Amino acid sequence: MSRVAIVTGAANGLGLACAERFAADGYRLALVDADRDGVERVGRAFDARGIHALPIPTDIRDRAACSAAVASTVARFGCVDVLVNAAGVYPRRPVLDISADDWQHVFGVNVLGTYFMMVEAIPEMRRRGEGRIVNVSSIDGFKAHPANAHYAATKAAVISLTRSLALEVAPLGILVNSVAPGPMATEAAKQSDWYGPMLAALPTRQPIEPAEVANAVAFLSDPANVSIAGENVVISGAGTIV
Repeated sequence: MSRVAIVTGAANGLGLACAERFAADGYRLALVDADRDGVERVGRAFDARGIHALPIPTDIRDRAACSAAVASTVARFGCVDVLVNAAGVYPRRPVLDISADDWQHVFGVNVLGTYFMMVEAIPEMRRRGEGRIVNVSSIDGFKAHPANAHYAATKAAVISLTRSLALEVAPLGILVNSVAPGPMATEAAKQSDWYGPMLAALPTRQPIEPAEVANAVAFLSDPANVSIAGENVVISGAGTIV
């Protein structure tokens, strides 16, 4: 039986790229996203290609909704082998202009949503004695850029959360890691005012494609990975060393 992956943020960007990579590897997919129309559209497109995909519109800030998403996945496919937490929001705002609501929103999606999905998926993985979790962080979690203090703080939290969870669940056969991309060439990023200057500053001068990051996610998710746990894989075009 083919493996099963839950991918959050699957309606677009890196989440969609990860879903495409898993589909190419023969996975059955649970597609989680707050964008109901977007995730259902992606689900229909996968179905039309003969790929087993279950779209699950979900606000991951709600733990009960995350629990329901995992339960729906198990009801449809029988198990959860892999969880990829790619959902995230990337607000940019000068630090003195960040409101309490801004902080709560970005932490709710990027940190609490990641945590809720993990703690709801882990019992199912523990039951089977095996699982892989990959969280999406960012180089902003350890390299400062202006006008994104709240986003950067969440991504540092994701790295720390990944390491802490990895210590607790590795003895259960569940390996937790994170990836930290630099400026990815998503459609939203390419339309922003910051993407061009950040790309120009990369020593490689090459855009970081979501599919390339998805390849790293797939490697960490593979059952052949038996030793990488609690690590943060940086994919930055050497952007962290300049």
